[in-house]
Amino acid sequence: MTSVNQSRMDATMRHTERHAERHAERHAERQANAFLRARSTEAPGARRVFTRDEAIALADTVLKLSSQPLNAMHIEHRILTIVRITRNNTVACVESDQLRLGFPLRIGSDIAMNVDTNVRDIEALRRVVRHAEMRATPPLRPEDQEVLIDPTDPPKPRKYLPVSLWHENTQRAMAVMNGDAIARIMKPMQGQSLSCAATVVLMTRATLHRYVTGTTAWGEDTDSEITVSARALDGKASGWAGEAHRDWALMHPERIVTVAIDMANRNRGAVRVEPGRYTTILGPSAVGALVAKMGELFNGNAYGPFSLAEKTDGHVTKLGQRVFDPRITMLTDPSDPEGGEFPFFEDGFPSGKATWVEHGILRQLGYYPSQALAAGKVPLKPPQAIRIMGGSSSIPDMIAKCERGIYVNRLSGVEMIDQRSGAMSGTTRDGCFLIKNGKIATPVTNFRFYQSPFLSFNRLIDLGESERVAFGFSPPDPQYGPRDPWEHWPQAPIIVPPMMVEDFNFTALTDAV
Repeated sequence: MTSVNQSRMDATMRHTERHAERHAERHAERQANAFLRARSTEAPGARRVFTRDEAIALADTVLKLSSQPLNAMHIEHRILTIVRITRNNTVACVESDQLRLGFPLRIGSDIAMNVDTNVRDIEALRRVVRHAEMRATPPLRPEDQEVLIDPTDPPKPRKYLPVSLWHENTQRAMAVMNGDAIARIMKPMQGQSLSCAATVVLMTRATLHRYVTGTTAWGEDTDSEITVSARALDGKASGWAGEAHRDWALMHPERIVTVAIDMANRNRGAVRVEPGRYTTILGPSAVGALVAKMGELFNGNAYGPFSLAEKTDGHVTKLGQRVFDPRITMLTDPSDPEGGEFPFFEDGFPSGKATWVEHGILRQLGYYPSQALAAGKVPLKPPQAIRIMGGSSSIPDMIAKCERGIYVNRLSGVEMIDQRSGAMSGTTRDGCFLIKNGKIATPVTNFRFYQSPFLSFNRLIDLGESERVAFGFSPPDPQYGPRDPWEHWPQAPIIVPPMMVEDFNFTALTDAV
């Protein structure tokens, strides 16, 4: 009899516990639903991406929706406003509001569930989570359950470098992009014997990585970019200019258009010049295209220009050795107001400041968390946001001291060809000129190049002032669906100076304009 009573009491307690759990889940769902619904009634110009409290509430709710023993939740909410101007006056405006949910099941494991969605309803999110679980890669097996959650992972609360990357000016500009800014861009285009196109992109973003232990990595940022292309009606000359700023108030729309138009007009009547090795002045956009491809080679596990040899116990690197001209210092600082980034990896590990190259000497290499834990290193992002400290020269100064050479406004289609040497290939675009006796002599047809910036940065003649470069927004590719905009814009800030280098290798002529 006693055992029957005890069984009834145990069953009653389990029922009470399940009832309390369901009540807590319903309460969390009501809270999440409340702020999700509230976003549809916000006033124009109000913040639309999640706040920290809202993202935490959503993360905690979605964690409870999963049938798997998750140890963390990653949320990224991003809103893009994309405005396109074509043929000097046609305007198209598109907005993308996308929510990305990530379910890393264990740090350092390949087992993960990730999904992009634009649903804002808890029941719909519940279905999204169930669908993500069914298509988890690799599929979850019963024997995986006992190893999904490591009690020491994450080991302790983490400290993150404070950053300030949010600008209200950019958020407000997103609500009025069909107004003053567009008029300021289009006005200089009128009456030109050129076909002009412009792309304006603005973004607000909120990112959160939430552990079941309560440790939270949080970041919010804004970004904006204007790029303008001007092309002669006969298709034989073109110009390009662009700016990128986190703070929209720093943007100069009229100047960008004017520079692109001027570059296109100056580029008319291009002549052919024999390919070869030339003293070359690379504008900031050209330098930025090379530097953006270099970042992954600073991975401590990469076998590339910074490796002396590859052994079974790891790489022998060039740390402490001179790898660039002594005038070059390359660093990453998440708290840099202009060139900063989130101070953590996507899986929540903190990542701090790094001086990769100091006066030409290699000082640091980056390690992803799984690599760092295996090698006994501190996790540090290989450089994505990069600042190269500049000099005091200017492009006119460089041209004045060049007896014979090439000026390159921009590089296009840059690809890494040889990871061991860092050699890259691509073409010049939108402004390429022959320099003679300290002056621009004539525009020249474009070249294809094959060159390692690791060599060019050791053949430095002069260095200008650093500025952030624009890369342009890549239109979504239908074969990739709605994820494409996430992968192509924005790129992490690249802040670089114009450079004058010796023996830049132009290998062939190209018909690219």
